[in-house]
Amino acid sequence: MSGTRASVGALPLQEYQEHAPDAPVRARHVLFGDLWGTAPAPRVACGAHDRKPGTGVAEGQRSSTKPRSALARLLPARVRVFAHDAVMRKYDLSLVVKRESAPRRWINRNVLRLHYPGSLVSRRSAPARWWATSVRHELPTLYHFDVHITDHCNLNCRGCGHFSNLCPPTFLDLEAFRSDMAAMAAKLCIEQIYLLGGEPLLHPQVSEFIRVAREFFPDTRIYVVTNGSLVMRQDDEFWKAMADTHTILMCDAYPIGLPIDDINAKAIATGVTAEWTDDRELFFKVPLDVTGSQAPADSYRRCDGINNCPLYKDGRLYPCAYTAYIDVFTERFGVEDMRVSDTDSISVRDNDSSAIMEFMTRPVPFCSHCDFDHFEMYPWGRTERKIEEWT
Repeated sequence: MSGTRASVGALPLQEYQEHAPDAPVRARHVLFGDLWGTAPAPRVACGAHDRKPGTGVAEGQRSSTKPRSALARLLPARVRVFAHDAVMRKYDLSLVVKRESAPRRWINRNVLRLHYPGSLVSRRSAPARWWATSVRHELPTLYHFDVHITDHCNLNCRGCGHFSNLCPPTFLDLEAFRSDMAAMAAKLCIEQIYLLGGEPLLHPQVSEFIRVAREFFPDTRIYVVTNGSLVMRQDDEFWKAMADTHTILMCDAYPIGLPIDDINAKAIATGVTAEWTDDRELFFKVPLDVTGSQAPADSYRRCDGINNCPLYKDGRLYPCAYTAYIDVFTERFGVEDMRVSDTDSISVRDNDSSAIMEFMTRPVPFCSHCDFDHFEMYPWGRTERKIEEWT
């Protein structure tokens, strides 16, 4: 979600590094922490009440500490490693994206009970979806969608999956956003919404976007997802809008010396829930195949819960940021063979609810450009804006 555009409201990272050079970057290591010797999870800063976050470990990270429990010491090392890998599979993306047949994937999920990331499209079974819409006559439920209120960013992340480090300064119009949220609310139930970018705190009307989102989605979890560098510069109206609407502040834990304690203290003082992602010291890359030679169905299946993150843009729902913003990439690098068409997204206003959900649960032609066989993890760093960062 972060990329670069250092020109608009950019905050030099050195300022934060000087402000809080020893500030810890948070990671969550709670699952089986006592058994495997991993570190305890941090607490979420919450103005209304204090609670622990969900469990997890940093992407691509594995505990190598000696097990502390008596049970773990009794188990052979090979059994410990196998059990650890099975439990932590959800958080080891290099395992999750391995090529698997549909029957094998079903066995892994439902028989062996291995962990995969939860779908961001629907977390209901097909029978449950049918019962809710056909018998109870409810609107279909889309689990999640993103919406950019800015496309540009004040960080400079290498290989940004939203191409924010290539985007010119772009601010979403508030009235267009209001119309779009009304259209979405009329067609779908939504469990969670991310207001992001780019860097959303660059938008001078961010407080108003927060209130509009809550107006149309009174029961939805709403997050403002930020790289954290501009949080302490926000005015009182921002914090009041966050608290009044019970919107969650989600900060990406980039290794840039963020003032984490100050942000948490401010959230508590203003009655806002602040959550932190796992360490962003590692990024993942799903390489773009400019030839489009990948099997769309296979790419879609392996993308579930990873890059398959619905995104709303200009009245249309896209299955991911790649499809929504690939024009930024192709224009920057002069790639002629990676164009999206109307078949890669769906108009919300021109289709009924069932058609929208049917579209979101199947691959699109652009899936042929996602090369999961060469999926990789790499250290966070600054972009050089070279095509190799995405291919």
